[in-house]
Amino acid sequence: MSAVQVSFDDLANQIVAAGGKIGPSELHGFICGLLAAGARPDKARWQKEVAEFLDLDALPADLTRDSLLLTEQSLRELSDKDFSFQPLLSSSDELAERGQTLCLWCEGFLHGFGIGKYSGELPPTSSEALKDFAEIAQLDAGSMENGAEQERQLFEVQEYVRMAALNIFIECSASTQPAGGDKPAGPTLH
Repeated sequence: MSAVQVSFDDLANQIVAAGGKIGPSELHGFICGLLAAGARPDKARWQKEVAEFLDLDALPADLTRDSLLLTEQSLRELSDKDFSFQPLLSSSDELAERGQTLCLWCEGFLHGFGIGKYSGELPPTSSEALKDFAEIAQLDAGSMENGAEQERQLFEVQEYVRMAALNIFIECSASTQPAGGDKPAGPTLH
């Protein structure tokens, strides 16, 4: 039986209904950044972090449920040996919208990684990928026009982001593993 998947559109509707200021891609990036940094907060702390990121006083029940599901889904996919992880992006036909959600995903990842307070020495490939994410987050995707060449370019950048996020998660998780241990000793948010 496959796990329940949180959809971009459902999450977008929940965030809008709650009055959140962030979109689903940026939220997913934030969650993935936290996880990549080794943070594994308890449920109450996780709700608080997500609410603060969305600029909400509290999360409604449906958004709480789906943000926790998204976290579990993300951790499972980031840990998957088959590299099944995919950033949560818009499936719009408009290239500019999909490009913008990729930029926002990178911005969220950087924010989450910073909040997660990774304390190890950052491997060079992860450090370079984070710099690339910062550059991608600053791109003006709104001016992208639909076309085969632009579609190919966006696909390549999206695939790079996907693999870079996996690499950061793997490298940073490996450095937070206790000697001979099976569980990450990464930071817990307080």
